[in-house]
Amino acid sequence: MYIMDSSEVKPEVLEQSCCTKFKNTISDQDFKQKLSVNISFIMELYRVVMASFLLMFVPQKCGEELCGMYETLFVSDLNITGFSVNVTTFVSFLAMYFYEIRRENKMITYLHVNSEVPCDNDAVDEALNKLDASKKQAILRLDKNYQKTTYLAMVCFVANAVLSGIIINDSYLDSKTATAFITNILFMALKLVDAYGIANTEENIFYSAYLKSKLQYNDVDPDKITILPEETGVNNVEMAEPSDAVQEINEPSV
Repeated sequence: MYIMDSSEVKPEVLEQSCCTKFKNTISDQDFKQKLSVNISFIMELYRVVMASFLLMFVPQKCGEELCGMYETLFVSDLNITGFSVNVTTFVSFLAMYFYEIRRENKMITYLHVNSEVPCDNDAVDEALNKLDASKKQAILRLDKNYQKTTYLAMVCFVANAVLSGIIINDSYLDSKTATAFITNILFMALKLVDAYGIANTEENIFYSAYLKSKLQYNDVDPDKITILPEETGVNNVEMAEPSDAVQEINEPSV
C-alpha cells in the first residue's frame, strides 16, 4: 500500500486545510465564549486594582502638599494597617476572579444553553446526570468555591472601604479626593452586586458571569454526554416547556 508523504502534499492544499481549521475554530461557540471571558477579565483587572489600593490612588494631603506614595502608605501605624487591608482585599478579588473564570470555562465546555428544556433546579440536576460523575462534581465544586470567594471578597471590600475612608478623611485634599474615592468604590461595588446575584442561587442554577444577557446554563453540551437520557430515566421531550426555558436576571442597579 502506498502512503503519501506529507512533503508530497501541495502547499495550496495544506494552506487551505489550515485556513479551514482556523475558520472552524474561530466560528466555534465555545471558543468565542472563552475568548470573550478572557478579554473581559483583562479589562476587569483595572478596576480591581483601583478599588483595592484606595490609599495609593486617592489623592491625599500631607501638610500643604500632595502626599507621596511613602507618606500615604507608611506614615503611621493606621496607614500601614490600611495598606495591609488593601492588599488583603486585592488577594480576595483575585481569588474570586480565579474561580469565576474557571467556573465559566468549565460551564462553557460541559454545559449548554438549551431553550427547549426546563431550567429549574431539579431539571438541571437531572441533566447533569448525563455527565461523568467526576465532571458533575467538578462543576458543582467550582460553583461553590465561586460563591464562597464572592462572599469573602464582599466582606473584604466593605472593610477596606470603611478603613481606607477613615484614613483618607483625615488627610482630605480637595474635591478630587472625594471624587476618586467614590469612583473607585463604585467600580467594584457594581461588580460585586452582579457577582452576588450570580453566586447566590440554588445548587444547580448556573448563570453566566460574562454573557450580557445573563443566560443560564441549563443543559449538558451534547458533545460531553457520557450517559444516555434513557439511563437516567429522563425524557427531555416530555419535560420540555419552552416558555420556561431560559431564565434571565436583570442587570443589578445601584
